[in-house]
Formats: sequence, C-alpha cells, structure tokens
Amino acid sequence: MADFAAATVAWQGNTITLLELTKTLNNLESRDTSQDEMLSLWLQMAGEAAESYIDNKIVLQEVTEEFRHQRWPIALRYWPVEDTLTAVSLDGEDTLADWLVYRRDGLQFITKDKSGKGCVGSFEQLDVTYNAGSDPIPAELGYVLAATAIAYDSKAGGVSGQVKKEVIQGVGSVEYATNEDAPGSVGSLSPSSISVLDRYRRLYS
Repeated sequence: MADFAAATVAWQGNTITLLELTKTLNNLESRDTSQDEMLSLWLQMAGEAAESYIDNKIVLQEVTEEFRHQRWPIALRYWPVEDTLTAVSLDGEDTLADWLVYRRDGLQFITKDKSGKGCVGSFEQLDVTYNAGSDPIPAELGYVLAATAIAYDSKAGGVSGQVKKEVIQGVGSVEYATNEDAPGSVGSLSPSSISVLDRYRRLYS
C-alpha cells in the first residue's frame, strides 16, 4: 500500500512531500506537527479514493498481477510503468530474466523477446510484479489530493450533504459529509478534481 503522506510532488521546480503541500495549502507552518497524524489519514483516504476512481496508480508502488492460461500480448493493467520488472513467476518458476517491458500505442506490454512478438505459449499461472505510478507525482495530482484531504475536515470548509463513512484497512475510519448534489462530484472528489483525475483514468481493461 502506498504511503500518500510521504509521497513526493513536483512543485514549483522542486519536490516536496504531499503532507508538506497539504500543510502549506492549509496555512500550517511546516514545523507544526500537531495535525500531521490527522492530515496523513485524510491524505491516505484522498489518495485511495482517487486511485479507485481512476482505476490506476498515482504514487509509485509495487503491484502484482496474476494471469491465468495463455494470453498474448500480455498487457499490464497500470501505468506509468518502470522499464524493469520486479519479479515474474511462470507456473512457479522464476523467469524474470526472460522478460522485457515494451510500449505500443501508449500502452505497456511484457514480452519474452525484443521484437515484442514472441509468444510465451500456454501456461497455468503467470505472476508479474512491477512498479507502477509516479515519483514524483505531477503537481496537478498533488494539488487534487491535498485539496481533497483538506475537504475531509469540515473546519477547513469541508463538503456538505449526507454523512458517509470510509474505512482504511489498518489505519482507521472517518465519517465525512459528501457533496453528492453538486454536479460532477464523486463522493469526496469535487468536480474540479474529477476533471484533473479524468486525464489519468485507465481506459482499457
């Protein structure tokens, strides 16, 4: 699971953590750590909500996909993808050294030869582990996550509407108000946030 608070953001020619950006937007001094725990919770919730909406990865993190039976070509689900795979297991055998990542029409695939045409043949189980997401994340995504995290706190001008509850496994839960009546909103994600996130959505199954 990605740690959104610690994720870095490309910001004004430098990089800062997402937590630091959130504190800046919330008019908090960087040395003021009194709200770090709560802001980190909001950021985790905002990040997971955003990744769920786009069905993709924002923060660089390790993911594993499981493929059953023959598929060719083998398209990777998430993007952007690092050029080097982390692990590949073919029917229980370590075959990492045999595989390469290549790109076609903006999508990422894996292949067993440099031409991108070699077929792996039939198999029962193929497990592929790789890193997907960005480090640092683009400024516009950092702003969306920080703004969404701040909106969870009603004291910071949070959203209004029916009370909902989100649970982050191993972290905790929080109840928040949604703005479901606002056109274009999705849960805690505002219409302006949705317009940015739409550019990062996974459009292919």
